[in-house]
Amino acid sequence: MQYTSAMARPLRIEYPGAFYHVMNRGHRQEAIVRDRRDRERFLSSLGRMATQYGVLIHGYCLMSNHYHLIVETPEANLSRAMQWLNVSYAAYHNRRHGCAGHLFQGRFKALLIDAGAYLESLSRYIHRNPVEANVCSRAWDYPWSSCRYFVERSAPPAWLEVNRILGGFGRSTTVARRRYAAYLSQADAPDPLHDVVAGAVLGSEDFVGWVKHVFLAGRDRDAEIPELKQLRPRPQPADIVAEVARECKTSASDVVKCGRKRNRARDIAILLAREFTGWTCQDLGRYFGDVSGAAITMACRRVTRRANRDRPLNRDIERVRRKFANS
Repeated sequence: MQYTSAMARPLRIEYPGAFYHVMNRGHRQEAIVRDRRDRERFLSSLGRMATQYGVLIHGYCLMSNHYHLIVETPEANLSRAMQWLNVSYAAYHNRRHGCAGHLFQGRFKALLIDAGAYLESLSRYIHRNPVEANVCSRAWDYPWSSCRYFVERSAPPAWLEVNRILGGFGRSTTVARRRYAAYLSQADAPDPLHDVVAGAVLGSEDFVGWVKHVFLAGRDRDAEIPELKQLRPRPQPADIVAEVARECKTSASDVVKCGRKRNRARDIAILLAREFTGWTCQDLGRYFGDVSGAAITMACRRVTRRANRDRPLNRDIERVRRKFANS
């Protein structure tokens, strides 16, 4: 299947020092390497990419129809580096085998990683790929992954970084290798990819929150990048209240406090806060003057009914709704 502009573009979050799990598959699940020469060429290209773009490879696994990489980018240049790797290897492959068209299924997939929480488990996941595929019984026996450099005394290529991961298993290299081998042998260890958020970020709650606020808060909505909708930070009730107060020409304190009947601005704020913030009715009740969750539900029903027959009210609601729906 050919990649076109109509297809969803993957979300790319790039910054200096970022870690990624990068993966790509062959077009229609077909092989990307056919023999030893192809495998050696892919790894040679991987090394050239690491050197040329200054990226660090913390692990790799090359299977017959896909590859996995753990990549660190001291510069924010993941897309440029990976484009070079995929294009240069595909050109070699097509030239050698007399092929034309796409070798890979499309744009590479890159998960932004919270290295402090997931680097070790992700390393285990990619190194166990051949074991899970019944290609070998011990991960370090597979010759086309970086695993043997973590377990055995084999000297890694200059572009492969093993110390960051091994350092988490002991200060002594001998001890760290033994413990890492034992870690790889835990067949029932949790799959780290189960914790991926929005198909784009693998990290702790704090890390995901940091990514949302630092990199996505000011980003325009893009229909071609569906992950943005899931990862964009939601507005807080105070954001809704401030916008409603501006629209209705009143103060934020008058919007929040309860007690006054027919408080049009308050009703609008409650309705839209429930719609956009993700807060429970009980939490919104505490925010809007310490009322019950049931009172919040009733207020939402009341303003919705009124808006169906009150056109000015409906216009006010829609003006504020568009502000947050398009943010």
